[in-house]
Amino acid sequence: MWKGVCKIMKRKKKSSPGKDIISIRFLSVVLMSFVLILALLGLLYHQFQKAFLSSINRANEEFVYQVSATSSSTEEFLQNMVNQIFYSNTVSKLRSYEELTNWQVVDGVRELNTYSASSTIIDSIYIFNGKQQRVYSTSSYGAVGDSFSAFADRDAVALFENRSEAGRLVPILRHSDVSNIYSNRELYSFLFFELDRSGLPKDNAIMFNISKNWLNRLYFGGEDAFIIKEDGVLVASSAQEGEELYPLLTEKILSRTGEGVDSGYFIYQAQGRQICFFSRMPDRPWYYVKSLPYDQCLEDLRHTEEQTFLFVIAGFGILLLAGTMISVDIYVPLRKITRRISDIAPDAPQNTDAMLESLNHLIESNSNARQIQTSLRAMVRGEVLQGLLFGSQEYESPEALIREYDLQLLSDRPIRLCLIDGLRLPLYLECVRDGQARCEGVIVHNEYTILFLQAEQEPQAVLDRLSAQFPARWFVVGTEAEDFAALPRVYGRLVEFYELRFLYQNGPMLFVQDYPQLDDSPAEPEARVSDVIDALKKGYGGKAGKAYLEFLASLNGKSGRGVQYAWAALSGAVLKLYFECFPGEADPDGGYQTVSESLRFSPEALNGGCEAVFTRIAE
Repeated sequence: MWKGVCKIMKRKKKSSPGKDIISIRFLSVVLMSFVLILALLGLLYHQFQKAFLSSINRANEEFVYQVSATSSSTEEFLQNMVNQIFYSNTVSKLRSYEELTNWQVVDGVRELNTYSASSTIIDSIYIFNGKQQRVYSTSSYGAVGDSFSAFADRDAVALFENRSEAGRLVPILRHSDVSNIYSNRELYSFLFFELDRSGLPKDNAIMFNISKNWLNRLYFGGEDAFIIKEDGVLVASSAQEGEELYPLLTEKILSRTGEGVDSGYFIYQAQGRQICFFSRMPDRPWYYVKSLPYDQCLEDLRHTEEQTFLFVIAGFGILLLAGTMISVDIYVPLRKITRRISDIAPDAPQNTDAMLESLNHLIESNSNARQIQTSLRAMVRGEVLQGLLFGSQEYESPEALIREYDLQLLSDRPIRLCLIDGLRLPLYLECVRDGQARCEGVIVHNEYTILFLQAEQEPQAVLDRLSAQFPARWFVVGTEAEDFAALPRVYGRLVEFYELRFLYQNGPMLFVQDYPQLDDSPAEPEARVSDVIDALKKGYGGKAGKAYLEFLASLNGKSGRGVQYAWAALSGAVLKLYFECFPGEADPDGGYQTVSESLRFSPEALNGGCEAVFTRIAE
């Protein structure tokens, strides 16, 4: 390839100026394309690395959801156990009585010891009695009952005295040196108490102390991780290493969560390169934090990196081959085009502007021809679609009709018609097809637009997008037509509902399928017409208006024929009464046309256009 380029450069003096400009521009475009593609290949590994880390982060989120679900079940179990013990008769006396006998104390502590000894997860149980200012405990170290000031576990007393509603049955990580006589221990404490009517804690409570190792297995399952609150307070930690990392990582995590990020990852340096993942737990305002060695996390990615470089090398070779093919398939035809243009305009190949002008002339001529062809095709297609709606289009089969007129429809899928009281057909089609739904449309009588919708599922998403983009329009959606033969029937009901659209209050999206059967009976509207006329004859304008509203309500659910009949009865009766009151206005010059127009079935009449006529008659 490069030898060919050198030969072209050597023949530069022999070439004409126009051909030299074309050669230089072509070579520049080719070289720039090579540089751009190589740059994109260089970014391939970096993007793949980000995608790999994102996938690990998503896996971490799923793990957090599982942990949260498991912990919720366990906390529910603990809560049930707490309720059972808390409301036990003997324990209730122990926590709420102002005075207790020795037998009541022994009986209550014996029941606490029974629960503590029969459970493998409970380390000890404390009962706080605020009336006595005493603590009753199953702990093996210290007295069974002590006053608040003398109780050995001072942290537990402080938690009780500073309790709040948000701290009920929430795990509290703490260090206790009284839970075991031989060694200090890490505990999780769950404090439960009742609230009074003001929402304040009552004066008694129960505390469960659970071994940290058991709860860590529940939350972490061997993971090197910890949990923090929204304010950075440590809730739980799987190991001492987590507590050492806690101050280093919390500041970075809180800076991310402060920006509204609920999950993510970042790289930091601590005894080697590490990756920290964090995710918000769904059931509590906590963040689950996990740290992994960078090399361990990306071990598989290194293998992928080697394969990626091999692909880059292979891709570069393919690009060289493609460049050679482009030179043959583009550059050579370009020279042929130049020679052909010289037959039309002899001076064009020596002058770039003249050559571009000749090309523009050819393109414009071809474009005009295509534009005319497109317009004719759209016109014919509109006639075909109207013929399908009116039942006048003849065809051998739906497949042949679709193929002949290039309709964007399928013959084996139902069609749902949608009537829009607007004429912006190209915009409607663009909006629908943007959702990858098959659609055709036609403007009927220059009054409204009919869309032929074929969505893979229910077209609600397409309709919502249309309604959002064109909020001022009415949309009347018909039932499904199983084939082209059913379109006239569906279209007839669609137009009927469109003409009656002002009677329904759930617009501007009206579904014909919500009204499967329309009533033809005029009995109820005729009764309302009589009420309106009777009120007007008696001069009761307010009652006439009320009866008119009841008349409109009775039209809801009536067929188009029934509505037209009822409205003709109302307008005829009102006109007769009006011209009996004002005989001078019965002639065409006396206002007959104006009064008749105000009583014509229209949105204006339905929305109060008849009130002026009613008022004059009543007065």
